[in-house]
Amino acid sequence: MIWTEELWPLVIQIYLKKPLGIKPLYSRDIVNLALELHIPPQIIHRKLSLLRRNPTPTLKRMMEAYEKKPQWLKKACQATRQIQGLGTAGELFRDVEIKETFELDFRPVNAATAMMMGRPLYTPVMLIMLLNLYFCLVPQTMVAETPEVKELASLLEIEPKDVVDILEIYQYCDPFINTPESLMDPMLPPCHKIWEKYSDDIEKLSALAEQLKYYWLL
Repeated sequence: MIWTEELWPLVIQIYLKKPLGIKPLYSRDIVNLALELHIPPQIIHRKLSLLRRNPTPTLKRMMEAYEKKPQWLKKACQATRQIQGLGTAGELFRDVEIKETFELDFRPVNAATAMMMGRPLYTPVMLIMLLNLYFCLVPQTMVAETPEVKELASLLEIEPKDVVDILEIYQYCDPFINTPESLMDPMLPPCHKIWEKYSDDIEKLSALAEQLKYYWLL
């Protein structure tokens, strides 16, 4: 979907949500709106920045009106969604082929096998967070009792054993770890894909994980 001026109420709603102002790039509100609009979070984040740094006179008036009358903003957002054809009843994307890019990072990679194997639904962004933890630990500390494991499990709303599960799979991706045998696990391909994409630049991975954590914090 291409950005249009009619979408401003949806962004203003995020801006006016307490705490007032620009929200972190991967905060849940920004990501959810990005998924809804099929517009990358970076674009929505830039629009939020514009509201604070250089809003047009029209946008200033809109924000002032909506801040005084929150019910107007709620109605404007509802009307925008109806006009744009968003939501389950929308017509905008019917018969239109959508080439998803960033959206896939927030979709489960193991939906078909999660219940059968007693696992949570893992998304690529979760696997990124888990890979970042992998590089902060050594194999001997990749256990459920390790504080960092417990902390990340709490953030991702999964069990420590689920964190350990993925950390152990990453060991099979690591060329510096001698694993005893090959692994037949449906999570190995998605983990290997994340490994191939991010393991060569640990600093970049760490910076991305620091940004992504706000998806669960906010």
